[in-house]
Amino acid sequence: MSKNKLIFLTAFTGFVGLTVFALWNEVSRGTAQLQYSISGVILSAPEVSGGIIKTDNAHVLLFDPETLEPVASKIINPFLPPLTFSIGQDDASQPLSGAFRLLVLTDKNGNPNLPFAGEVIGPLSAPILLGTEGVEYFVDRPFRHFPPELLVAKTESPETSIQGIITVSSDLQDQVEHADRIIIMLFDPELGRPVAIKIMEKFDPPQKFSIGQVNAMGGQQLNGKYSLRILTDKNNQPFQSVAGEIIGRSQGLISLGTADLEFELDLQYTR
Repeated sequence: MSKNKLIFLTAFTGFVGLTVFALWNEVSRGTAQLQYSISGVILSAPEVSGGIIKTDNAHVLLFDPETLEPVASKIINPFLPPLTFSIGQDDASQPLSGAFRLLVLTDKNGNPNLPFAGEVIGPLSAPILLGTEGVEYFVDRPFRHFPPELLVAKTESPETSIQGIITVSSDLQDQVEHADRIIIMLFDPELGRPVAIKIMEKFDPPQKFSIGQVNAMGGQQLNGKYSLRILTDKNNQPFQSVAGEIIGRSQGLISLGTADLEFELDLQYTR
């Protein structure tokens, strides 16, 4: 065999080997994802379908069947059922095993805790084993509140909230209007996503504020330290900035139980 043919065969064999290895890894990864996730299709009942629009966010949540604490969450956008979904280990911050209860709801106003016209929700499912495929989940009712099992006591306490005063830096005070809404958010420092959201309909700084357990998304339990973000909203779209909106971000993490915090909005909000 000539030297050139030997080089070609060696290179070809190496290429085939790498391709097979890559395909095997992809198949293994897909198998692992299926093994540690729940997948299927989200459907909508005819009586609520009219309120769903493509730009809605769909929040897909898994809850521990015993403690009813959320263990995984995923946002799907755009949302226009019927739509396939998958949620599991990749959407959790801790190892998952066993069965979990599934909940899906839509969000139009950037605050999944605050029901809004046209938002819909489904039932809190019976426990579903990880690895289950072909789940058919129906959003079938207007979203007015979370399922009773998930409702936490709506009593705000100093120990489970952050309280203080919102101020505005002197060079941005001319951007503030009384009709501005205030969006207050706590972010998980590891996951980088909001765990609690509160909307105040009027802004007249300096203004008192509080946020905490009562505002937790999906009824999850809050503890420890969080980053705080507060911004103004002029167009009822808190995640789309317009001229004149301003924002403040905490420089460090803030513990639940903090009181008398002075929090300044000191930046133009651009997104």
